[in-house]
Amino acid sequence: MGQPPSPSRVALKKNTPMKGFKGFEKNSDGTLSCRDFTYEVGKTYKYDGEIGLCKRGFHACHELHQTWYFYPNNGDNVFCEVECGGHIIEGEEGDGKFVCSEITILHEVDMSGVEVFDYTGYFHEGYAWVRKRDNCNHIGTDGKLLSKKWWDDAWSFYEGYAVVRKGNKRNHISTDGKLLSKKWWDDAVDFCEGYALVQKGGKWNHIGTDGKLLSKKWWDGAGLFCDGYAAVKKGGKWYEIDIEGKVTE
Repeated sequence: MGQPPSPSRVALKKNTPMKGFKGFEKNSDGTLSCRDFTYEVGKTYKYDGEIGLCKRGFHACHELHQTWYFYPNNGDNVFCEVECGGHIIEGEEGDGKFVCSEITILHEVDMSGVEVFDYTGYFHEGYAWVRKRDNCNHIGTDGKLLSKKWWDDAWSFYEGYAVVRKGNKRNHISTDGKLLSKKWWDDAVDFCEGYALVQKGGKWNHIGTDGKLLSKKWWDGAGLFCDGYAAVKKGGKWYEIDIEGKVTE
């Protein structure tokens, strides 16, 4: 399964209150917990000391759906809208998480009507893979399923396509839930610069977003495209091909 990139750090901010969302475990007495710290709705908490992203302070996310990676919407966890202030550090990109030195738990979010899942992956390009029991699918930021079809496994979207697995075969699906190819491959890799790697019988090729193979040649090994070129291996030697599938000098 795909993992979120390490969030980049930006300058420390002061006195810039902003709202966000936070996930919790619900305790038997009605209080909420996150990393062994107890919270109550309507109360404000202040962190005395230096804060650090993923280290110290109160953490929250900009959007509700971003909290599901850390606290899956599995029916047991609780989600609240919060207001954050004091000192704030946030990532430039990634999982949407930020840390603050002051947090107010405003109210619990009504999750009725939002389907529950055992686990939710990292959102990328507007979708995240989800797992329910032994099956996988994708959801949008509204929590709705991308497809009526469930897969044995699923990965994050890259350049509008995600790898899915059925049995021991793999394929790509688009953001409308449709399969890229009628053929299922022994292996498949994410798209990069308009092409993805697919494997058949131990040999590799590249497939485009039109579902067509780049070349009639199958290689012993191959890499993703970078700056318009990809490495390919044949007979123990490595070569370089362009986006037309031609071997360069």
